[in-house]
Order: sequence, then structure tokens, then C-alpha cells
Amino acid sequence: MALKQIELEVPTTLSDIKLWQYQKYMKILEQNKTEDAEDQDKVMDFLNMKLVEIFCNVSLIDVSKIPLNEYSKILEILNKAFSEKPNLVQRFKLLDVEMGFIPKLDDITLGEYVDIESNISDWQKMHKAMAVLYRPVNFKAKDKYDIAPYKVNEEIQELMKEMPLDAAISSMLFFYNLGSDLLGAIPKYLEQNLRKEDMQMLDKHLQKNGGGINQFMHSLKEMSETSMQLPSFHSTSV
Repeated sequence: MALKQIELEVPTTLSDIKLWQYQKYMKILEQNKTEDAEDQDKVMDFLNMKLVEIFCNVSLIDVSKIPLNEYSKILEILNKAFSEKPNLVQRFKLLDVEMGFIPKLDDITLGEYVDIESNISDWQKMHKAMAVLYRPVNFKAKDKYDIAPYKVNEEIQELMKEMPLDAAISSMLFFYNLGSDLLGAIPKYLEQNLRKEDMQMLDKHLQKNGGGINQFMHSLKEMSETSMQLPSFHSTSV
């Protein structure tokens, strides 16, 4: 009986990976955390297989049939892809629609900030934050462009799961690195410009989501340090 030939495409860069794939893997990673030394090897082997299954779009059964030397090469290629330090992806195509990053981050509105703050520190909600940071381009001239006004739309949020991972990671890091000064100035700005009722509403929202701006920045800092690091995997020698 002839052996089944397995064909798969191995992503070589973050732009080859979809946000939903990374979200799926991170969920599995979270579900399989263990401090038991006896279980760590088994868990790592399982995670390695899920890594190939998810990012190469192949069934787990077929992963188990990959020749050992090829399997090791695939893991090395994936690890190299995740060692990238992507520059900000300002524009990308999403289902033939050109999406653009907010041209001037310091011009974000309070509503945009709140929706970013509520979602960007949780990978399972990252697509919602991305729907704020990236929107359809409605005008462009050379390097300049403008994007559509922000409006909460669950359908668009779901579509953002199809965006390339390099755009998601680079924009998250950009928001943290260049947004620190802006976010640090927000409390004073709000105090000077918002009505008392609005301040009370915002304070209630921030407390509900983990302590407000300081906690938010701490969470983003942790994400910036770990977002592109996959767990160490066993190198397989043959």
C-alpha cells in the first residue's frame, strides 16, 4: 500500500500567518501550561505538533506521519519566522480591501482609546483592538492616506482575524512604544477636558478592566516582551 503524500506550506515570515492562527495556538498554549517536570516533555511534544498543525494547515494525524528529519526542519523554519522584529505595517490588504493604520496615533478619540484598552492586552480579543487601529483606506496620495471613521462593527472585528500577524504584532508594539507618553498624559487631559459625569463613567470602565491606564501599560509591556516568542521546542536529531 502506497504511503500518503503529505503536502503543506510552511510559513517563513509572520506575514504568512493569520491572526486567528496565532490566537488558536495561544489558547492551546494557555490550556496546556504545566509545572510538573514529568509532564513537560509530553506537553512540549504535543505543542510542537499543534504548532505544525495550526500554522501549516495540516491535520494532527498527518503531522504524526511527517518524516522526523522534515519535522525538525519545519519547526526550525517556524521558530525563525517568530524571531522577526517587524516594523510597523501601515497598510495591508484584507479580502481585497486596503486597511490602514491610524495615521496619527495621538489623534485617537476617547472612544477609540477605550476600545483599544479593553482588548489589546488579551490575544483572544486582539482582533477587536485591531479593528480600531486598522480601518479601510478611503483616500491616499503617495505616502499619505486617510482611513474611515471608527464605528464598532462585530462583523469587521471578526474579519480582522484574517489579518497578517506581522501587522497585528507590529501595531501592538508600536502602540505601546510610541503611545506611552500619550497614555501617560491622558489622565491630566481628561481631567481638564471631560465633564464630571464622563470622568466617572471612564473611571468605572477602567476599574472594571483591571485598574486603568497604569495596569494597561504594564500588560502591554509584558506582551511586548513575549508576543513573538514561541515556547522552546525539542530539536530532533536523526
